[in-house]
Amino acid sequence: MKIIALDVGDKRVWIAISEQNIAFAQTVVPRVEIISYLQKFFKSSPAVQKIIIGLPYDLYGKDTKQLDKTLKFIQKLQAAFPSKQCIWHDERFSSFVADEWFSDHRDDIAAQCILQSYIDTNLLK
Repeated sequence: MKIIALDVGDKRVWIAISEQNIAFAQTVVPRVEIISYLQKFFKSSPAVQKIIIGLPYDLYGKDTKQLDKTLKFIQKLQAAFPSKQCIWHDERFSSFVADEWFSDHRDDIAAQCILQSYIDTNLLK
């Protein structure tokens, strides 16, 4: 099963996709273009049925300013893609892990970290 993950920022959305339960960084898309990008993406990859969206809590699990924006973004995604399952996943340590791997490309692989965390905690039990 293929799954897509989104790390939502104010200006950009980083995207990762899974292949056989391994997450790979895919691309980055301007936030204002994400719905049209995903429409094209899902036409070429109809097997993708789940969209994992990272929720940006702070270190202690408290809400952040970005969390409200992300929740509103999730509502737009659900309206645009009602046949896809939107699942939110705690992204609290994704940037930390990405820093450990590639500090110069942290944002590039944050979506990959979110997706791999989701796979590891939900699919590989």
